[in-house]
Amino acid sequence: MTTGETEAFATRLSAVEAEHIHEALDQTGLSRSDLVARGLRYYLEENPDDIPAFRPDNFEMDPLEKLGVLPPEDGAAWIETQDR
Repeated sequence: MTTGETEAFATRLSAVEAEHIHEALDQTGLSRSDLVARGLRYYLEENPDDIPAFRPDNFEMDPLEKLGVLPPEDGAAWIETQDR
């Protein structure tokens, strides 16, 4: 659902993960929405899985990719996820 300049996303968590979220909510005083949004923003900024779509506009290809030593990353590899 897109409203103005924002869009809502949803997910399901395991009971253990949900309990950790509830504990974090109690510890921080943040709303569910704020905590999840902050976590997602952090993930997008750090990009720990090096997802091409999350790279900054000024991203430069790895020198080894440029030389052909490593194959260029395929963004399609990030489309599928396994359900828990």
